[in-house]
Amino acid sequence: MEFVLVLLVLLLSSCCEFTYAECLEIRPPRLVVKHGDPASAICTPDRPQRMGWEANKGGGSLSGTELGFLPWAVNRLTDWSIKPVCYTDGGECEKTLDITVYKLPTKVSMSGLPGQMVEGRQYEFKCHVQEVAPVNSLYVSFYKASANLIKTEIGSHPPQIMNTTKEPTSGEYTLQFTPSRGDHGAQLWCSARLELGEEGPQPSPKMESEHVSLNVLYMPISVTPERSLEIKEGDNLSLRCQADGNPTPLYQWVVPQASSTPNTRAEGSVVNVTHIARSQAGNYTCIATNEVGNSTWTVDVKVTGKKDK
Repeated sequence: MEFVLVLLVLLLSSCCEFTYAECLEIRPPRLVVKHGDPASAICTPDRPQRMGWEANKGGGSLSGTELGFLPWAVNRLTDWSIKPVCYTDGGECEKTLDITVYKLPTKVSMSGLPGQMVEGRQYEFKCHVQEVAPVNSLYVSFYKASANLIKTEIGSHPPQIMNTTKEPTSGEYTLQFTPSRGDHGAQLWCSARLELGEEGPQPSPKMESEHVSLNVLYMPISVTPERSLEIKEGDNLSLRCQADGNPTPLYQWVVPQASSTPNTRAEGSVVNVTHIARSQAGNYTCIATNEVGNSTWTVDVKVTGKKDK
């Protein structure tokens, strides 16, 4: 008989624990509040009861009369770990208000960006995020915008969901970046964004670093297609080559040996041959060079019989 009574007590205790917080409802059930802003919620019992709020800010003692609801409010929320608890007379029921207190970073900045970069080399940049909370809602992204303003995310660090620190913290986030010639003139920056859920502000609050323009050095590449050219003996030949490079390339011409005569003149990217002779046929090669490298462009010049007079 005693065993049956003990079992009944355990069952009743289990039932009461299951319904411990169900007799109270808090609206809204979760608050997302910017540090220093006001906050409020309302606790409602399933039936009028004597109630109170236990909190280091905005709390109050047990009410003297039975109430159908009891508000909790603070004018300025500055406690990062506040957990207001609504409770009824005798502790029969209690429920905790879920509060997330957030703060945008004091500053977001980047380091490690040199004045100029070389195409194909790898660089490491860092995004410095100072005094942000909570860190388990922080999403750090690196962005690049091309010269035509097309924005692309090129790296990211998701929230540290296992970090339960409530107070503001600072951190560094890295990006491994290998520039291409298409990145010259683009802008690079990082962004610190707080993903605070549906109850948080929309769109998600964020702060960005200063945008930095990229100066990418790259070797010249000829933008003039190679080709063959036929010209009649005695005509004037003029060839021009063009290459894309940073810094701007310098040009040098390599001409057939017989063309190294007074009637051949090379100036920068242009070579001119006046009254060309058959002996001056062959490959005319333009070499474009800068501090990163060089490229060549060749035209096969064929000289045919003299033009008719």
